[in-house]
Amino acid sequence: MGQPRKPGVAHESAAERKMRDQEVLRANRELAAYFQGQRTEREARAALKIIKAFIREREHRDAKSRPPLPHADVVKTPKAATNRKTANRKTASERGEPPRRKPRRKPREQSSTRVTASTEPQAHQDSPPVSESD
Repeated sequence: MGQPRKPGVAHESAAERKMRDQEVLRANRELAAYFQGQRTEREARAALKIIKAFIREREHRDAKSRPPLPHADVVKTPKAATNRKTANRKTASERGEPPRRKPRRKPREQSSTRVTASTEPQAHQDSPPVSESD
């Protein structure tokens, strides 16, 4: 006799898996768009349901028989992960230029409300001058 089948685990074809992966990736983008304020909460909840169902199905499978996550085989290289605007630029050292310095910050102006303490004794104008002979 063969092994009993687990309920809910069906062997899907490569086309079905590819379609499911695309659906999960789309749901991921929808969820990201919600957090950027481009989708409604209702759309985000629908996308979350798709993602949760995908995860639940993966958890029920045996670890050895699980297919890879969608786009898990695509590995970004450090060059591809950088900003596109700066990806083709050479650094100052590659161009043979000296490194640039940060511009100095201007010192704050002394405001009239700030009081500074002087180290010299100040004579009060109201008090009479003190003579040394007393």
